[in-house]
Amino acid sequence: MPDVSQKDAVYYERLYQTHADPWSYAEAAEQAKYRITLEAARRWQPHPERVLEVACSLGYLTHQLAGYAPNVYAFDVSETAVAQTRERCRSLDTPTQFDIRVGDAIEPDYPQGFFDVIFLEDVLLEITEEATVRARILRNTLRLLRPGGVVILTDYQQPSHQAVYVAEAQSQGRIVEKLYFHDRYWFRLRGFLKALRRTALAKALLRSETVYRALARLGAGKGPEGSKHFGLIIQPLS
Repeated sequence: MPDVSQKDAVYYERLYQTHADPWSYAEAAEQAKYRITLEAARRWQPHPERVLEVACSLGYLTHQLAGYAPNVYAFDVSETAVAQTRERCRSLDTPTQFDIRVGDAIEPDYPQGFFDVIFLEDVLLEITEEATVRARILRNTLRLLRPGGVVILTDYQQPSHQAVYVAEAQSQGRIVEKLYFHDRYWFRLRGFLKALRRTALAKALLRSETVYRALARLGAGKGPEGSKHFGLIIQPLS
């Protein structure tokens, strides 16, 4: 089997060096995803001591964790992404302590039973097409949880593939909640605007909370099929 970690490190470092925001995480639907997952985390762990974000990218979620937990840990395989996340969090006026480092999602280097909440957002399907590698990542992430802790897992997912995704997660942990983001119509709008993404109008539409909320209401009417993002809250099996 190839060295997936090394391949990812080279690929993602190059990506962050050549793209200001590779996945457009500043746009409205992505920001809503962070808001929804943080609300879910608060339901299951209202007062965590330590939380971790796996593959933190540019720190859009990381800096929002200030005030949720006194100790926030985050890592990414890209040194460029880590540097930008550190800078984003350094500007905050908060007592929260941040530990942001270069790390590997497949073999995270933290003690077993260390975290109350772990955010594993848009990571598994991005990193690998291999189910065995996804299982390894999730298994190694779950072992980092303290008793009662949760992993918040999200990915871009077609409704027809959700059952397979759920089955993979259930092979490693216990699903305690499913999350639907009702964002499929918003992503259709983004696809429609692809050729115009660099224009001021397209940027304004895609960052508009009003536009996102209107399209999310339409998505909610479609049930699970109205979500492009799909999420699970998972606890260890034992």
